Amino acid sequence: MRPNHSPPKQPIANEPTGSLCMLSSGLYHNLFSAEALYSIMKKLSRNERLAVILKLLSMHKKLSNQKISTLLAVTAKTVRCDLVQLEKDSLVKRIHGGVCQSEGANIKKYSLDAMLAELLDRSILNHSKELDSNQGRLIKMKHNVFVLGSFNVDIVAKLARFPQPGETLHSSSSSIGAGGKGANQAYAAAKNGAHITFMTKIGTDQFSQFARQHLNSTGIDNTIILESSTSPTGTAMIYVSEQAGENMIAVNEGANMTLTDDEIHSAKHHIVSAQLFLTQLETNFDAIKLSMSIAKDNGAKVILNPAPYHQRTLELLPLVDMITPNETEASLMTGIEVTNLDSAKQAAIAIHALGATSVVITLGSDGVLLYENDHFTLLDALKSAVVDTTGAGDAFNGALVAELARGSTLHQAAKYANAYASLAVERLGAANMPDGSLVAARLNA
Repeated sequence: MRPNHSPPKQPIANEPTGSLCMLSSGLYHNLFSAEALYSIMKKLSRNERLAVILKLLSMHKKLSNQKISTLLAVTAKTVRCDLVQLEKDSLVKRIHGGVCQSEGANIKKYSLDAMLAELLDRSILNHSKELDSNQGRLIKMKHNVFVLGSFNVDIVAKLARFPQPGETLHSSSSSIGAGGKGANQAYAAAKNGAHITFMTKIGTDQFSQFARQHLNSTGIDNTIILESSTSPTGTAMIYVSEQAGENMIAVNEGANMTLTDDEIHSAKHHIVSAQLFLTQLETNFDAIKLSMSIAKDNGAKVILNPAPYHQRTLELLPLVDMITPNETEASLMTGIEVTNLDSAKQAAIAIHALGATSVVITLGSDGVLLYENDHFTLLDALKSAVVDTTGAGDAFNGALVAELARGSTLHQAAKYANAYASLAVERLGAANMPDGSLVAARLNA
């Protein structure tokens, strides 16, 4: 988390050189006090900070690292990381102790729209969602999906078959990659065109930079990455059977389990601006429950992927609009052993009675069962050349949410997600998500 800074004794807006009041010569200066602006600076996401840095450089041409750190209320280390990213994108040129804008830089990649949306969501504009007509009408913009979930480092061993107890087998290959149900689902949703805010927590260890680099490369619009100084980045040990394409997974949640109520509240303005809220059960249960309550209370559609199963899962069902268990999770939730279509239907009815409005049970090679408005729909599994089923459920959930955000019905969204998951299992690795443009061809095959 970023350190808390006290506002400077001298209001920034009164500095003769302008500083933050120069961020926008008209709109911001007219609407917000120096105290409000300083408070906003401390809460910006990374992409929003980059937008502000570029805006400042467009006016001042050159800035020192110390000046940027002071203006944005962040540490010098954070400034250095931001400038490295901007230099990588060929937008700035780092010089001794500071930075200047690259010649001919195209700064459209980083927009202030997201920051404007946050200002509106925080009700700084006198609790108004729009500006009046003489200031120009500013319609609320928002990331339409908020994903709370885990980031794990996946350590994968590929074997001819799974070992027996006490048996040692040689793996044909091994690899280290990005994973975690939350990160995978946010990535899949982004690959299918959804506007995503993803919140996760990692450790301060050898994997933390790996996590940041991966999340920066996914196309997720906005990532909120918290750090634990006491717990490591989560890890998953994965065996993949070459015979069946199935997997066995052991997870050490690490920092994922250390999310606090205060950290959830710090992201409240992102949660309340979302149309859809998606989470799983690889993070701290109380934090999950709190975030779901915030989303539900503010009108977001709450979607729960109850994986891995948690003994307190049933506590969440009154907060759930849609739930997406697999056969095992549906069995554990209801006490009904799901072994065929009839038992899956019984489990779906039982889960609905416990509070979930819509139930989507993924049945592996038997397809997907939907239960909504007292009506069942079975979607057959699509043929695919299975390589690795790790992350198939994550691919399904991410694509499902992306389609729902687009306005599709549950049947349309599930049909799309079913096809997307069939593409995902043809790739090795949980985070190796296919491009959404491939779905149409699979559906028409």
